[in-house]
Amino acid sequence: MRSRLLPTGAALLVVLGAFGCTGGADEAAPVPDATAADPGPSDTDARTEESVEEPVDESEALEPTEPVLDLVSVVAPIADLVARVGGERVAVTSLVPDGADSHTYEPRPQDVVGLGAADAFFGIGLGLNAASVDLARSALPDGAPVFLLGEQLAPDVLIDDHDHGHTHSHDDGHGHGPNPHVWTSVRNAESLVAAIVEALTELDPDGADGFAERGRALQAELRDLDDAIASAVETIPAGERTLITYHDAWSYFARDYGFALVTAVQPSDYAEPSAGDVRAVVDLVLDHGVAAVFGSEEFPNDVLQTIADETGATYVGDLTDDELPGAPGEAGQGYVEMMRRNAAVIVEALGGSTEPLGGS
Repeated sequence: MRSRLLPTGAALLVVLGAFGCTGGADEAAPVPDATAADPGPSDTDARTEESVEEPVDESEALEPTEPVLDLVSVVAPIADLVARVGGERVAVTSLVPDGADSHTYEPRPQDVVGLGAADAFFGIGLGLNAASVDLARSALPDGAPVFLLGEQLAPDVLIDDHDHGHTHSHDDGHGHGPNPHVWTSVRNAESLVAAIVEALTELDPDGADGFAERGRALQAELRDLDDAIASAVETIPAGERTLITYHDAWSYFARDYGFALVTAVQPSDYAEPSAGDVRAVVDLVLDHGVAAVFGSEEFPNDVLQTIADETGATYVGDLTDDELPGAPGEAGQGYVEMMRRNAAVIVEALGGSTEPLGGS
């Protein structure tokens, strides 16, 4: 919160200035001389009356009573990771309202107001939500940074849009490049957390120790989740480890856990799939004996149900890549639970056991 940072800094300068006049904190509060004579009763009474204030723990005095940073993110899973690392030192809001689709969301005039009071913006980059990123760059206060976390990942972990997944053969008008849905890899998320720790430390150096501690704890939680997902996927019969989705958000997940085949029905410009696109997926499902096809809550569509009806595959329509489960503030409403739930949906539909994920 930019308005709160200036008074705090001014207060610290006053304190440091006072110490500088007396030669430092140790000189301002000298240790009592143990060889001094015991005071008489009247001296003791006077001293007791004057010593009415308890010593102040300076480390506690410097802790914020309200968030130090106001932050904005456009993708709910990233907003959750930032909030987990930032703890009580940050307030994070999502540019995209609950229930809206972040992939195609167009910023509203009122979004400018929130960005105008923010200390930083956290996005993915890689072409995702480009309109929101452009708005952030123009609406943030002078000097407030835009952090595009996906662009900080190592190039060798990125999957190129042109090399996988899409069944359509026409030119969709979309500039091919890295698939921006990097957070659907729990392993990528661990790297995103490291980038978030670095960004928050840059914004608020006083919170560095807390950011690092919470970041390490979250990374350990993500590693545990990664192990659980890998164990659950191992229970899927080898011939059934095939992932066909409506929207191309799951390539990173599929790569992490060894799914043999990945395709997406929808073109990467979010247009409706053509009849040729649908026919290609039907043939793919029949040729490979695919057990289930997966839609998402963000893209409700009858196309996958049609494909399922024509092929005998099961249609599962409740994956989610950018909407956190539950209501804000509820237990389990966050990135970790979103990915645990998605993994359970996929594993169960393909004949595996969700027990490693905490299911029955």
